[in-house]
Amino acid sequence: MCNGLLTSPARSRTAGLALLLALVWLVVPLRDAASETLSDALKLTYERNPDLEAARARLRAVVEQVPQALAGFRPQFFVDGLAESVRGQSKLADSDRDTYGATARVLQNLYAGGGTTAAVARAEANVRAERARLYVTEQEVLLQAVAAYTAVVRDREVLRIAINNAERLKQHLAATKDRFEVGEVARTDVAQAQARYARGLADVESARADLASSVTEYRRVVGQEPGELTTVPALESLPESLEEAYALADKHPSIEAARYQLTAARQAVLEARAGLLPSVDLEGRLSYTEEPTALVDWQREARLGVSVSIPLYQGGAVYARVREARQTVTRFQRELDSAVRRVQKQVGEAWERLMAAAELIRAFEAQVKANRIALEGVQEENLVGTRTVLDVLDAEQELFDSRTGLVRATQAHVLASYQLKSAIGQLTAVDLGLEVEVYEPDRYYERNRARLFGLE
Repeated sequence: MCNGLLTSPARSRTAGLALLLALVWLVVPLRDAASETLSDALKLTYERNPDLEAARARLRAVVEQVPQALAGFRPQFFVDGLAESVRGQSKLADSDRDTYGATARVLQNLYAGGGTTAAVARAEANVRAERARLYVTEQEVLLQAVAAYTAVVRDREVLRIAINNAERLKQHLAATKDRFEVGEVARTDVAQAQARYARGLADVESARADLASSVTEYRRVVGQEPGELTTVPALESLPESLEEAYALADKHPSIEAARYQLTAARQAVLEARAGLLPSVDLEGRLSYTEEPTALVDWQREARLGVSVSIPLYQGGAVYARVREARQTVTRFQRELDSAVRRVQKQVGEAWERLMAAAELIRAFEAQVKANRIALEGVQEENLVGTRTVLDVLDAEQELFDSRTGLVRATQAHVLASYQLKSAIGQLTAVDLGLEVEVYEPDRYYERNRARLFGLE
């Protein structure tokens, strides 16, 4: 009966081996890898993250809308060639001839109802909106890196505490068995110690699984395995009040993107209305033809003219496009309102998380201190018989819970500070002072805005 309650030697060795493997799994990466700060992780993320690279490419693609729109102000040149061989016979004479010719044409729009001007303004607004969306993506990606970093730091520390707790429970189980052998405790005390030790091993496995998941996320965001991550404090350069945070958030890039998108939509209305107005074009033509007819050896011609096109009826399509553009304006007006509310919500939530995390840290610090004192007292009372083994096990568990709670609260406080920084729109490489080559979206814009030739 007694032996049934005790852990067999084989099970004991297996449990000890599992614990040792978990300990090695935790320590080896830290010892072999280089030390890595949060700033290092953010720099790697900024330089390598594929989501951020995709957003930059998307902005460059939108920039190309501007030279496309500006092309409406520029002339168009065409060269046409002609080569024709004619063989004919009649009662009067043969009409065999070989005709060669070339024509150079130039087209220049003089007036398009304001559509070209509106198209350029719309393209410029789209670029500004996409640039703001790039900063939104940058903030999201950097915040993901912070979350991944703090998660690895948290889960490594929780695993270390869990391993230490399992070792303590193992020692307590061995001591309880010895006391049982001399009749100081009952079989139920041994069973309770065994159960808590099994729970301790389960906590180790759970912590190990959490850490593995955090490492996977870190690899996805940052692009490499985490090294020996150093702990970081919460940000200090934060708004001093919720009202200040709301005021700063008014310039959040997601709000700026919505504003520029609304501007682009309004220009699209003017662009659509231009289809109802006259269009004036200038056309010049210069041509030369060898043997245009059987009676003419060559012909040279120059033409210059102005054409005016006045739309009278186009099947209602242009009116429909104008109505569509107006409804799009209404849509983006509402989306701007939604963006403002969404940012304000994010600011409020981030502020509350930051305040709550700070309170949790203070509470868990007090808990850890009190639980350490309580455990020492319960252990001493257990030795003189005034406390049971279960009381000691409960005290051990409460200390373990408070220590892991403090670790989680500490890292949650760090993450919450960065979440607030993101919510007010200041979590960019420039705002954080990262030592990286900052991506300058204006470089591509300035190089290609008025570019006339080139595919690269």
